[in-house]
Amino acid sequence: MQLFQLPHSHYSAKVKIALLEKGLAYDEPALGDDFARSPEFLARNPLGKVPFLQDGAFGLGESEVIVEYLEERYPEPALLPPTVEGRARSRWLSRFHDLYLGPQVSMLYFALSDGRAGTAAFAPEVQRLVDLVALLEGQIAPDPYLLGAQFTLADASYPLTYHYIGLLSGAHGRPLTAVEMPRLARWFDAASRRPSVTKVLDAAKAALGGG
Repeated sequence: MQLFQLPHSHYSAKVKIALLEKGLAYDEPALGDDFARSPEFLARNPLGKVPFLQDGAFGLGESEVIVEYLEERYPEPALLPPTVEGRARSRWLSRFHDLYLGPQVSMLYFALSDGRAGTAAFAPEVQRLVDLVALLEGQIAPDPYLLGAQFTLADASYPLTYHYIGLLSGAHGRPLTAVEMPRLARWFDAASRRPSVTKVLDAAKAALGGG
């Protein structure tokens, strides 16, 4: 199994955590600067995006689709709850990450280098991150994970994003701390003790020059 990924990508992180939680062996091919435009990669993955999973002859992109595939193909240990309601709730939290919180985090990251950061026009985007975190706070009650005692695909979505929330909110002059997101902070304290999460976070920090 091969995972084409970038260690600082919060979408790649979700897939890697799921693979590690399931005990699946995989390789991470070295990616050059122009890999996304290379004919070889585009032949496998026409969108040219990561993460991209190659499992034997079968290749698949988009992080949430990949982890759902892994859950069906390799069902043990389960990373979705046993009830219909629980599975729906896990998917809702994953979608909230992928469609709302994750893209906002990415926007704030790129704004640090493209000239938007610090401008009055960009201030609402910083507040948007604060509002999304507050919304998420109101939707969770960690015990210790997002849906209770079971670590799920929803949990796999958030660890690297949580790390970035702290870094980027501070870089944009509106630091978010555990005081404002106590439920997320309590969840992260539990999640970050899992070997899968520790390994992925360490790799991301090393790639960014922070560890």
